[in-house]
Amino acid sequence: KGEIQIWKSGLPSNIQICGIYCESDSGLEDAERFGVALGLYPRFHDGFDKARRDKFLMNEVVKSVCGLEVVQQQSCENLEEALEFARKLGVVEDEEEIIGRENLDAEKRKVRITTQRKMVVVKPPRGVASDDVHLCSNLASVRMAFDKVHHSPVFGSPTSSKHERVLLQEFASGVEYAVDVVCKDGERKVAALWRYDKRSANGAPFVYFGTELVSAAENEKEVERAVCEYVFKALEALSVRWGISHVEVIADEVDGRIRVRLVEVNCRQHNTDFSPLTNACIGYGALDMVLAAHLGGDEHYNYPPEMERFRLNWDSVPTMPSIRAKGAILHFVSYVEGKISRIRHDVLEEIEGLDSVMDMHIYPQFLEEGNEISKTVDIRSDTGWAHLMNDDEIEFRRDYDRIVELMKDMFEVKE
Repeated sequence: KGEIQIWKSGLPSNIQICGIYCESDSGLEDAERFGVALGLYPRFHDGFDKARRDKFLMNEVVKSVCGLEVVQQQSCENLEEALEFARKLGVVEDEEEIIGRENLDAEKRKVRITTQRKMVVVKPPRGVASDDVHLCSNLASVRMAFDKVHHSPVFGSPTSSKHERVLLQEFASGVEYAVDVVCKDGERKVAALWRYDKRSANGAPFVYFGTELVSAAENEKEVERAVCEYVFKALEALSVRWGISHVEVIADEVDGRIRVRLVEVNCRQHNTDFSPLTNACIGYGALDMVLAAHLGGDEHYNYPPEMERFRLNWDSVPTMPSIRAKGAILHFVSYVEGKISRIRHDVLEEIEGLDSVMDMHIYPQFLEEGNEISKTVDIRSDTGWAHLMNDDEIEFRRDYDRIVELMKDMFEVKE
């Protein structure tokens, strides 16, 4: 409390604060505390709630308050609890147990293991961007994953806090979506709906390849509508009534019905440079909507008349956005490790010249020969990105697939 008061005393006295905005996971708890300290709660702020940051608690709240379907999960204090829960889900000690004593040829063995094995996700209760998220298909891998996560540092913690518990969750197969939502006093509107393209690469199970914009308008696919409706209910369960949220879910089809389950709720912005794409493909973005929620159309504030044309009116924003062009963020995946011996500028030039590429960026450390490069295993170890946009879906998909192929040849390293 003392630190908060010191921070508060340093604020200019001649300004009126009407809201607080969080950019990253490491600031979530501070943003909640600051909002309360500034007196914004409950009129313009949601107060303090640990369930909005702890992935285990948020799933439990969403299930108990709204009855939404979630994955089976357990918060484990020790390895024995983790192994017991994994066994409950059907995870075996060795995949050979799936075969038993049957004499199967290599192809049939592969099919049997692939179709019948059970998997569990082992991860920290707090984290970001698939960091330290492990997909385990046997108990040996559960042991290794648990040991890696247990007592590891909490992402962004200024006090070097450690994870005292490890979260195990049933593996949910399906398509993963991210929904950017902005709330104004409980009224919720989707700013953007994204479909993730995550693949296994370099020994990691969930490597980001692409984040693609999809339409959430009412006349679009049923699955997109179901995803957005689920997310609105999850935010209601967690009493999220103000500001920006980035919510991730997985959708699949079971017995002819669409099933949506929560991955996590993040009361912060989408941590990528999304504004150029959403502004071009939708016409506005989440940051515009945050300002509109707190400032747009509220007679409490007096705005200069000359600023009227720059403001987005909250009431004019639809609940579900439509896209007017295909758009995506492609994440450059590195498949090599070592000292860079050659940068394939011919590959970079081909990517830059594709019709769908609006912009691209290679991180500076990977543009000098002799610098170290690692294989990409999560969003923080990629080598750059490209923004794609095209109103021709065939051209868009062609360029997208071409970049995924070219990524393999961007860099050469010394053996």
